[in-house]
Amino acid sequence: MKENEELSYEEMIAELKEIAKQLDDPNTLVEDAVKLHKRGMELIAKCEDFLQKAELTITELKIQQSE
Repeated sequence: MKENEELSYEEMIAELKEIAKQLDDPNTLVEDAVKLHKRGMELIAKCEDFLQKAELTITELKIQQSE
């Protein structure tokens, strides 16, 4: 987990997939599951932010091209 570094979108998705696997594992301790859930929610928020920024950039580029 590279919490202090900026992750790429692809790295965030890969980490989310790994978190999902761990949460599905019945051997995952409850304490660990809570931490994994929290990290997953943080990653989801970052992914949503990334996608919103990407959409804004695409919209701006389309506007510039049409001018």
